Amino acid sequence: MKLKFNILIIFIVVQIILVNNPLFGQYFKPLSKEEENQIETLRELAEGYEREKDYQNASNTINKIAFIYWQNSYLDDAIETFLKSVELNKRVGNLDYIKSLYSNIGVIYTDMEQLDNALDYFQLSLETRRKIGNKEEISSGMIDVAYILSVMNQPEDVIKVLNEALSIAEEINSSKLILSCYQLLSSNYESIGNVKKSGEYSSKYDSYEAFIREQDITDEYKEKEIENIAEIQKTKAEVQAEQLGRQLEQFKARAAQDSLNIQIKTKQDSLIQAEEEVKKRQLEIDLLDIERELQDLAIKEQQAKEEKQQVVIYAGIGILLLGFILIFVMFRSYKQQQAANKKLEVQNIEIGRQRDDIKNKSAEIEDALDLITLQAQNITKSINYAQGIQEALLPRIEDLSNYLEESFILFLPRDIVSGDYYWYREVDSKANIYKTLNVFDTMKMKDKDTSENGEDKNFIISAVDCTGHGVPGAFMSMIGYNILDEIVDRGITRADLILDELHKGVRRTLKQDVTENRDGMDMALCVYKKKDKILEYAGAKNPLLYIQDEEVYTIKGDKTPIGGLQTEHQRKFSRHEIKIDKPTSFYIFSDGFIDQFGGAEGRKFLIKNFRDLLLAIYKEPMEAQKEALLKAMEVWKGNKYKQIDDILVIGFKLR
Repeated sequence: MKLKFNILIIFIVVQIILVNNPLFGQYFKPLSKEEENQIETLRELAEGYEREKDYQNASNTINKIAFIYWQNSYLDDAIETFLKSVELNKRVGNLDYIKSLYSNIGVIYTDMEQLDNALDYFQLSLETRRKIGNKEEISSGMIDVAYILSVMNQPEDVIKVLNEALSIAEEINSSKLILSCYQLLSSNYESIGNVKKSGEYSSKYDSYEAFIREQDITDEYKEKEIENIAEIQKTKAEVQAEQLGRQLEQFKARAAQDSLNIQIKTKQDSLIQAEEEVKKRQLEIDLLDIERELQDLAIKEQQAKEEKQQVVIYAGIGILLLGFILIFVMFRSYKQQQAANKKLEVQNIEIGRQRDDIKNKSAEIEDALDLITLQAQNITKSINYAQGIQEALLPRIEDLSNYLEESFILFLPRDIVSGDYYWYREVDSKANIYKTLNVFDTMKMKDKDTSENGEDKNFIISAVDCTGHGVPGAFMSMIGYNILDEIVDRGITRADLILDELHKGVRRTLKQDVTENRDGMDMALCVYKKKDKILEYAGAKNPLLYIQDEEVYTIKGDKTPIGGLQTEHQRKFSRHEIKIDKPTSFYIFSDGFIDQFGGAEGRKFLIKNFRDLLLAIYKEPMEAQKEALLKAMEVWKGNKYKQIDDILVIGFKLR
């Protein structure tokens, strides 16, 4: 009853994983008949423009097709169409369009969770922005690259890119870009455990945002205040004009309605008197304005005299100060010359004494150099001895062909010993089920005969990248290797369960619950079920690449590593299965190959180039593939760049 319950639980978990897997979750909205006709019409129109060599209009038309694909989730078609537009824009040198198209492709790959490809195209967009030379565009492009690196959990690279982006944003005083840099820097410093720096940039973000908000309010208030004052002045002027108009009309009305000559004469006199009064008041106003202008002119003249006097005074003070400085410099130079002469005499005496001391101490120096040389030789001997121990611990590379006839291991430690290591082992296929579910005692005799006859065996192989390289990495590799042996000896042979137990074992061995130790390892692990012709895969950050029918497929590992400071102890890794119903080449590897700097521009090799290289050589014999990878790495590094990390690549073909 317990066995049936456990099998039911495992089945439910597998169904949940499949439903939530991004590989199964992409939704394609069918194109309507109208959209298909629209695409066909646009494609014919673009071809016409291209025949007429009107590449700009051809590009604009093709972009419309790409956006139709994008809106309907035909993402691969959208990317292919945007790349066609890039080629057309390259013909006319339209860099503004090219950088926008690269950014569109980067956004699509981000939606598809293909972050390596997204990073490649955001970097291409950034390179194009640098050619254009617009600093705001350059800073914005760097922030795009930093966002992708942040999602890929590469905080050190993010911080490096953001520091340059922030410098440019501050130079051009772009508040939006500055705030974006502050926010991303805060989160990525938090990712690497630098709480102080994270808090510092978080405070900068809050302060700068408050400052911008206050500045916007002040500017808006000033504009409103100016508008109010102008409106008040305008209203006053209109009221005064209206009052004067009414008064003048009243005067005219009274004069016109008065039928008596006396009254007319009186009104005329009053009108004349009023006009004279107005003229008198206007004259007084004009005289006041002239007087005010004369006062302003006198004030300005007085200010000019005072400024002239200040210039004369400052010039005199400057001449006096210059004279004092010259005298001081001359006096100081004289004193320094005297001191130098005395110092020279003392130095001559000291040199003579030191010459004698050197003769006496030369023998001591030679002894010290001999001691340093001896110590260096002893250290090198110790590391070489550690190399022998590591080589003795790891299985022989050439023995892998006894289990996988078509296979190779490319193993290139950066130093004498390595933090990368490979591990493989043949196991009974049913030991996993019996020991894990505690039913081994009841059925072991039945399956023991089958296992001993070798009729039903599974083969496990893994490529592991430990924290660090050299001696520290080698220690981690020995810990991981022994824990893997222990896990398999306990009868756990399913890919995801091995990673679960390895995570617990590393945390337990390094006492990470009570220490600040954050060491761990990234890895890809495969279990080949020979009888069922199925390959199981589970990965901690590192992916599995496989090639079928001239097509490269990628299965990504879980985003969490083995070990580290994570608080969860019951971590569960994902399990993937691949049916071997046709010849299939598999590759597992550490990040040493794809992260190696080289080439003409000193860039990383990158996963895209690695995939293309494997696709070009996968039909060759395994030993030839190994030599091709080795040669490609040597050419990539050249004489200019050194190996920066341990390199491990494992390849094998199943039929």
